[in-house]
Amino acid sequence: MVVHETVRFTPKRFTQRRPDGKGGYIYNLRDIEPILYRLPKIMAAKATTSIIIVEGEKDADNLARLGSQATTSPMGAGKWRLSYSIYLQDATIVILPDNDTAGIKHAVQVMESLYWITQGVKIVRLPSGHKDVSDWIAAGGTSDQLEEIMDAAHFSVPLHVLREYDCTLKAMKMQELFDEIQSLLANSLPRDEFKVQLIEWQLQRWKAALEYEIPKKGGVDLSYATART
Repeated sequence: MVVHETVRFTPKRFTQRRPDGKGGYIYNLRDIEPILYRLPKIMAAKATTSIIIVEGEKDADNLARLGSQATTSPMGAGKWRLSYSIYLQDATIVILPDNDTAGIKHAVQVMESLYWITQGVKIVRLPSGHKDVSDWIAAGGTSDQLEEIMDAAHFSVPLHVLREYDCTLKAMKMQELFDEIQSLLANSLPRDEFKVQLIEWQLQRWKAALEYEIPKKGGVDLSYATART
């Protein structure tokens, strides 16, 4: 049963349509609840394999040809609805974002929506130089390579946890930040890559603050300097 379709035109543009019950189409989604692409297949597969979320039907189809179970939300980046999340409850999720700002923001939005109701969520970045997973596949990417990339990625940390941790870091002195990052790297905890990145950002803020303070005051005590954030 077709609930709605995404139609792609040349040159590149998209529209949404739904069956009118008479053999034709209505070119809008009013009065219906949109659903995830390839929904029956991912519902059947989610208990036994990871579900990959991408940005666009073309990407989902190309991954399906590699043997992966992939889906997308209608209408592209920034259009994720909470109603989509319930279909993925208890699944293990891999998000493959497009390599642009909108794609990363969309990935974080989806991750936040799914984190608490799934077995785990990974945001996986493909090697640089590829705008999306279809571009990566066209350049020779294989299912085995994709599995290796996904296996190597860590499960994501909820955004609110990162915000709380970021606030904690802002109160730390430089030596404390160095100690913290060394502790995380030594323990190699699976979710710590995000915390390490936050510490690196905070150290960069310290460096910027010191570059401002030292010329102004002729020197600064590292144990008391505060970064402007």
